[in-house]
Amino acid sequence: MKKNLFAWAVAYMLAAGEAGAQNPIIQTRYTADPAACVYGDTLYLYTSVDNEEGEGYQKTIWQLYTTTDMVNWTDCGTVASLADFSWAGDNGAWAPHVVPRDGKWYMYAPIHMRGIGVLVGQSPCGPWRDPLQRALINHDIRDIDPTVFIDDDGQAYLYWGNNGLWYVKLTRSMVDYNGEIMEIPLTEETVGGYEEKYKDENGEEQTRLVGVDKYEEGPWAYKRGEKYYLVYAAGGIPEHLSYSMSDSPTGPWKYQGRIMDSPDGSFTTHPSVVDFKGRSYIFYHNGKLKGGSGFRRSVCVEQFEYNADGTIPHIPMTKKGVSEPVAHVSPYARQEAEMIALSVGVRTAQDESRGVYLDSLDMGDYVKVKAVDFGEEGARSVRLCVRQRENDGFIQVCIDSQSNVVATVDVSGVQDWVELAADLNEVVTGVHDIYFRFRATDTEKRNELMQFDYWYFLPQTVSGVESREAVTGSRDGVSGPYDLSGRRIAQPGRGIYIKGGKKYVGQPF
Repeated sequence: MKKNLFAWAVAYMLAAGEAGAQNPIIQTRYTADPAACVYGDTLYLYTSVDNEEGEGYQKTIWQLYTTTDMVNWTDCGTVASLADFSWAGDNGAWAPHVVPRDGKWYMYAPIHMRGIGVLVGQSPCGPWRDPLQRALINHDIRDIDPTVFIDDDGQAYLYWGNNGLWYVKLTRSMVDYNGEIMEIPLTEETVGGYEEKYKDENGEEQTRLVGVDKYEEGPWAYKRGEKYYLVYAAGGIPEHLSYSMSDSPTGPWKYQGRIMDSPDGSFTTHPSVVDFKGRSYIFYHNGKLKGGSGFRRSVCVEQFEYNADGTIPHIPMTKKGVSEPVAHVSPYARQEAEMIALSVGVRTAQDESRGVYLDSLDMGDYVKVKAVDFGEEGARSVRLCVRQRENDGFIQVCIDSQSNVVATVDVSGVQDWVELAADLNEVVTGVHDIYFRFRATDTEKRNELMQFDYWYFLPQTVSGVESREAVTGSRDGVSGPYDLSGRRIAQPGRGIYIKGGKKYVGQPF
């Protein structure tokens, strides 16, 4: 996203962010159509990406964000694009859905006006291949918004549709289906709306869906207990969220009512509902980032609790979003700089050598990371992997507020990626929020200060000796012990280590 689009951020997020706001959960670009997938200890959130300027949808890529705590979101970058489909064209990367099965990952991707394709990957990030080299579903121009649900008996179902709702039973391969395409009737009983005939301005007979809560698009199917749920965008323009329930994945469905009102700033919305670490969450999008609109949307999330009978309550949209983490961040493991709870003025970049990192950081930009657990003994120093971009600058590491600076790391003159170190001016123990503030050495040269890849802290009880070694094209870097697979060791014990280009057995002295 171009930097000039972030001029909004300082005023907006300083006002809202410090009051505890978490929504929208992604502030570095416009995202829409959230599709959440829980796998192991991680929630994977796939999104479409809206255009940065102008009106209309210019959509070519799909993005992935992950979390283990529901308050910090790691940008995993662009994980798939229209280029993965030889038949896709140059626009139309709409709402995706991704599911794992039998050691593989399957991305169901709607290509506007061309049908629904499927990609197969070996990991949540791909790389992907298109086994069909054609659309899996291509029977109607309304073939969009796929959602896949795998029942307890192993049968997988694919649902989709705009102003029409269809499903098929997928084969075990997940790239084909058995039987015919089945249509779910859109009636007041099933989804709160019904079809009626009318004549358009040319006198041609047409069919339209009417009713206060009529189904529109974006189905999301899942099972909880013995009940099946179908949550969807409803009501026409502007959309809101409603849902139906059934005793079977094939229906009959019974309309249950509205669960979320129309979002601010967007005429569409899109649901995703999951349970994660014992709590229930609903994702949606609105247009609340500055410059947002129905064509520049932003993903949000709310926590909720089901009613005692399994029905879904009305869920208000909030700026606060999810404030209570379900896990804590370890400061003693390498953490990506693009793991963000809240950011101002920040954007990310991506390349093959380093993956995703923070780019083009300017004076006044900052990143907040929530719920970092330093433990009882606490940390004694911090390590940041950075490099200068155009102008001199430094990073202030703050605890709990931007006024509580505990370390400063000067990035001036660092021409290549390197770890820089700084001792903390106080012992930090317990659970805290961390701020990384980006500052200019010369306030007349405020922009394009640095790039930031990762960070970690060293505890007071760390053993081993670290040395400062020269790095070509930069100031002295900080080089510590690594294991034989090349991983940085923050807390070395006894073992075999590589340090300073030499192998050590025992502790790396």
